Amino acid sequence: MGPLHCDSRRLTVLGMGHALPGEAVTTDSLLAHVDATFGLDLGGRGRAVARRLRVGSRHLARDLRQRHESARPGSSNAELAARAVRSALQDAGRDIAEISYLVAHTATPGTQLPPGVAQVAELLGYDGPYVELRQACTGFANALVFASALGAGAASGVVVIVGSETGSIYFDPLRAAADDGQLVNLLQMGDGAAAIVLAPVAGIGAGIVGHYFGQLGCTRPAAFRLAAGGSDQGGCPGTQAEFAHDFAAIGRDGEQLFRAGLCAAERLGATAHTVDWIIPHQANGRMGELLSSALGVPRERVFVNADRLGNTGSAAIWLALAELRPRLQAGARVLVLGAEATKFMYGGLLYVHA
Repeated sequence: MGPLHCDSRRLTVLGMGHALPGEAVTTDSLLAHVDATFGLDLGGRGRAVARRLRVGSRHLARDLRQRHESARPGSSNAELAARAVRSALQDAGRDIAEISYLVAHTATPGTQLPPGVAQVAELLGYDGPYVELRQACTGFANALVFASALGAGAASGVVVIVGSETGSIYFDPLRAAADDGQLVNLLQMGDGAAAIVLAPVAGIGAGIVGHYFGQLGCTRPAAFRLAAGGSDQGGCPGTQAEFAHDFAAIGRDGEQLFRAGLCAAERLGATAHTVDWIIPHQANGRMGELLSSALGVPRERVFVNADRLGNTGSAAIWLALAELRPRLQAGARVLVLGAEATKFMYGGLLYVHA
């Protein structure tokens, strides 16, 4: 295991918000629609895969009426991110003028250049500084590295982090018939965005009291990758703009990422048995069962919403924390164990509710 970034500086959580595109799409209706629209017969295989994944529904930014298409109006990556930021600011009782820095993370920006966050800023009417991290399921952890550094030097204002994903844009229905990885992508992935408003106020209110980030992948091939294209381009017909998914490698090595995360969490003073809740990587709906068994903790203490939202990549951890927060009692401690298969990265945080 290589060097680890671990930071115990506190960030006060002022508010959170999220945005999901359209109504939830059930697995049965999704498979029936794809089969009918594209003349396929994915139903039997698809339902078997969905049962293993335990993803019963998800939200999609596209209509899946054409083989290659962009998001429907109002559901692009940037539009979802902007909606999530506005929701988080409303929850925090703050406005756009109070943002000192906007940090975005996504694997599926609408454009490669300018970065997708530029469009988010334009939709918000925000004319301040921003940065975009090209990262998926552990983007939240590196975003917190930025937020901590920014917060330490901020005299006023708040830092907003937003994670967003529109991975469905990269799905080619006709490829799913021949490639099991693409069929898994169709049934496992979901679209959405979530944001968090942070301030460097010590000892007041709910807060992130520590976070970490590390990686195990410098000698391993990527198990999940995207070769080309921005999601505003509708999957870039004629290119390799689709997610390549080595789910066998993820199955083999995924547990190592959680073990590495648990070791990192101990440096923050947390273990699986000393916190009230655990939010794992939201890969699929089975994560609660798998993690509770592996760690020896009660299933009801592991929060998973991937059974209803799918794997939403960069948005997943913020979506889960935003949904869990209203259930928490004062003083409750939540340990996040994030993981990402692109190059076997892991990251997490310790949140204390107030």
